[in-house]
Amino acid sequence: MAAIQRTLISSSVVGIVRLWLLVFVPFAVLPFVFLSGRVVPYTALWGHAVFHLIYLPIAAAAWWAVWRFVRDSSHIALRVIGALMLLCQTSFLFGHAGELVSVMQRGFFSAPYSIFSENPHMFFATFAVAGIMASELLLIVLTVTAVVQRLLRRRPLVTGGQAYEHSGVR
Repeated sequence: MAAIQRTLISSSVVGIVRLWLLVFVPFAVLPFVFLSGRVVPYTALWGHAVFHLIYLPIAAAAWWAVWRFVRDSSHIALRVIGALMLLCQTSFLFGHAGELVSVMQRGFFSAPYSIFSENPHMFFATFAVAGIMASELLLIVLTVTAVVQRLLRRRPLVTGGQAYEHSGVR
């Protein structure tokens, strides 16, 4: 029984680490690299298209990781938070794919900087930004909930005759 519990706990930890790697890390790194102007200059029109091309498969992998976490999770609170996160990731995928199509229609690698303020791109960006921001917040909530659940599952250390008092046997 203890081996099964260790396996469930370790698979939960692996699932949460996978979510951090697929949801948070790309969110922190890719916009900095391609959209901030610090690594890829603002004048490079291809940076926006490459950002969408790289981020879309990562977002799809993150959606799969969230779906797998919801399916494999053993605690109802983690499943509910994961399901909400799955909804947000779906919104993000829809928005990000729509942004990519919008960029492709406006010249793909030579799409102008003005696309950031144009209607089709902004419509889809609303879904993408709201979805990814909510996913990031839910990832923090999911991690804190998992830590609390793990701490609550630990049994207190029992010494001497206390074990018999708790089990009702004397």
